[in-house]
This record gives sequence, structure tokens and C-alpha cells, in this order.
Amino acid sequence: MTSPLYGAAPGVSAARTPTPALALSPAVARTILTTAMLLGAAADALMHDGPGGVGLSLWIAMLAVNAAALFSRAGRSPSRQAMLWLAAGFDVAGNIAFGVLPLAFREAVSKVTGKDAFTRLRGFIRPTLIALAALVVFGALLRDADPIFASWISIPFDVGTIISHLVVAGFFAWIVAGWARGSLAENVTPRRSTATLGIQLGAADITAALGTLVVLFAAFIASQIGWLFGGESFLRARTGLTAAAYARQGFFQMIWVVTLVVPILVATRVALAPEDGRGLARRHTLLSLPVVVLLGAIIGSAMLRMKMYVHYYGLTTDRFYPAVFMLWLATVIVWLTITVLRDWGRPFVGGAVISGMAFLFGLNLVDPDAIVAGVNVSRAERSAPGTGPGLDLQHLASLNGRGAAVAIDAVVHADVANPTGAMPNPAVVRRCVAARMLVDRWGPQSGARRYAERQGAWRYWNHDNALAFRAFDAHSAELQRFASEGCVPPDPH
Repeated sequence: MTSPLYGAAPGVSAARTPTPALALSPAVARTILTTAMLLGAAADALMHDGPGGVGLSLWIAMLAVNAAALFSRAGRSPSRQAMLWLAAGFDVAGNIAFGVLPLAFREAVSKVTGKDAFTRLRGFIRPTLIALAALVVFGALLRDADPIFASWISIPFDVGTIISHLVVAGFFAWIVAGWARGSLAENVTPRRSTATLGIQLGAADITAALGTLVVLFAAFIASQIGWLFGGESFLRARTGLTAAAYARQGFFQMIWVVTLVVPILVATRVALAPEDGRGLARRHTLLSLPVVVLLGAIIGSAMLRMKMYVHYYGLTTDRFYPAVFMLWLATVIVWLTITVLRDWGRPFVGGAVISGMAFLFGLNLVDPDAIVAGVNVSRAERSAPGTGPGLDLQHLASLNGRGAAVAIDAVVHADVANPTGAMPNPAVVRRCVAARMLVDRWGPQSGARRYAERQGAWRYWNHDNALAFRAFDAHSAELQRFASEGCVPPDPH
């Protein structure tokens, strides 16, 4: 098979990509990886809370000793370029940044003669680590997304603390491994463009990665069935939360889940070991399809969660844009299924970019601020007075363009009746604050007005802002009056 980023159209056979030559012997590559991981763990122990103090000096000394041992093991002397890596050029920087990838996924696990312990265990260790990484990352996100799912999955340690240690140790191990490989490798050509990555994944790796996602996502979707059909009574009985409280969490975690899965599917397809032929590609497709279907269900759950959130708390631009981003991700996933999973990956990146541009163009046409304003006004109008959610005039006043025109109309016609007779009148105060915001943003002395009236301002004319100015001018006297009264309660003395 060929890399899907360079593959032929579906149904067209492609030449098999030759396996890249090894730049290091497997024994040296494994020694580098082991040394890098030990130095990474030492860096975390000595410098997790900061690189100051004696810990940094100790770690540098350990690095020097281990570097000397590595060069001795390889029977080589370090190059001048490698010794001056802090001031080196792009070749050394590239080795440091990316050298660990072929080291860990190709050279250290290359098949060699003999049945040493590493060779026997390599088919088990790497898939286990891949599955564990997927479980920790996606399990933590999905636990935070839903309390019902969190009650099913118990993690007996603090994920945040573990991740912080892994980041520090992994950062230093990555740098050490990349630098050591660049110093010891014999045929590294960082600037050579190839059609394959320096990573090769086998059947066990693909099964571990995608199989873990299938099981995890299926369990998450199963946890959603209860509240979808049981409603608020189920949520109260199962979590103690009202529907409004339940709707406040989870959407952004699900966005991260979908966002991370897209590059994982593409990268694992590109990294398939070429010597395994079409069988490995079919395995990848068969495991990716249920992942895609379950992602669709997660996207549906997220959108239902957002709909419930808007029902209780209203719509804001901070909620509107993530929802649109989620819809774009759904489009990208469909396109990925059509292209990458059929070994026709060349058009994938272009199609994803074009779809993103189309969504941005659509947002400019529909005016998100106007949509937010219209949804909130309709939501308030559907509620019976005093029983449903009120209209947040201050949030409306913060909107732009046609949204500002809707806000001006809502402020001018706001119902400021005070059935309780309490002083000060809360409705009058809210209307006053919103009116002041509108005067400051669109009035005669506002920055937007001065900018629009300066010499040559026709070059920056904006249709939506023109609508806001026109709406303000039509109700200028009323807004000025509302802004001057009611914000400060009268002095009782």
C-alpha cells in the first residue's frame, strides 16, 4: 500500500513503498530510548517544580555521563555539530524535534536475528502503551464530560498530576533521544521529502489504538441513553443534578474528543507498515468505521446537550461558535471516511481546508450576533411572564451589527413592570445598564461612530454596523433618557 496522503484514487493499485533503511542498529536505538526515558524520569524528579537550584546541575552532569556512555557503546565520537547543538542549524534542530519518532517506532523495534527478550516482548509492550495512552487521555475527557459515565469509570489516581509528570519527563526524554539519534545515526537526511513517515504501525498497534477507542466511545454512548430517554427524573435519581445543571458541562470536552480523533485516524493510516500489504489497511478501515459512527453519536449527544443548555441559559456567541466548529468537524469526519479510509488521501487536506473556508464564509453571511439575538428574544417571548427565563438585555447590548439593532429594539420596548413593588426596580436597572452600553458603543460620542465618520472611512464601511447606527439614531432620544435614569437607586434620605 502507499501512504494515503499520496495514494491513488480508489480502485487504482499502487506500488509498494520500500521500507526505509535503518539509521541506527536496533541495539543502539534501544539503548538510546532507555537512556532517554531514564533521563526524562530524572528530570521530572529533579526539576518538576522548576529548573532552578542544584537539580539542573545534577541533571546536566547525568546527561554528560550518559552521553559519553552512548558514544562509547556506539563506537563513535560526537560530531562537532552535535556538541554545539544549542547553536546549531536546522539539521540538528530537526533531529531533536523529530528524531525520536523513527527511533521509537522503526529502529528500536526492527526485526533482528535472535530471540532476545526485547524482540519477544516488543509485540506486547508497544500496543499496551498505545492502548493505555488512549484510555487515559480520552477516558479523562469523557469522565469530565458526563457524571454518569464518570460513575462507571473509576480512576484511582489524579489524572492531572500524572499528566504533569509525564509532560516534564516526556519533554526531556524527547529532546535527549532526538539529539542522541542525530549525533549517532549514519544516514540521516532530515531534508529529504518522503511519502511515508518514520513510524510504522503493525496490526497489534492499530488494534490496540482503535479498539480502545471503540470500547471507550461505545461505553460513553451507552451512558447517554438514560438521560436521553429518562429525562430530568432520571438525572435527579442517577446524579442528583437538575437538567439545567447537567447541561452546563461536557460540551467542550466532547469537542476535544472529536478534534483529537481526526488526526489520530489520519496519522495511523499514514503510518501503516507497508510490508503488511492490503490486509493491514482493511483492518484499519474496519476498526475506523465504528469509531466514525460512534463519533457521530458523540457529536449528536453534544449538540443535544448544547440545545438543552440554550433552553435553560440562552445562547451566546461563546456557545454558538463551538457548536459551528463541531458541525465542521462532523463534515471533516465524513470527508475523511470518503478519502483517507479508501486509500485516497491526497484530497483530504484540501477538502478539509475548503470546507473550513466555506463555513467561515457562511458565518459572515448569516451574522452570528444576529442569530444569537434572535434566539434569545424568541426564547423570552415563548415564556409566560414571570415563569420563564428573562431576556438578558446586557448581553444583547454587547452584540454587534444586526444583533445590536435587535438589542436596541428590545431595550426600547422592554417591559419594566415591577409586580413585587420592590425598590429599586430591578427591571429599570437592567434596562438602564443596557441603554448605557448601547450609547457608549453606538452613540454620537462612541469610538465606532468617530471611526465611521473620519475622513476616508468609506473604505471601512460595514453593512451590519450601518444597521446598528441606523437603529440607534431612530431611538436615540429614548436610549439617552433610559441611560440617564434608573441605574442608581434614589437616596432614601
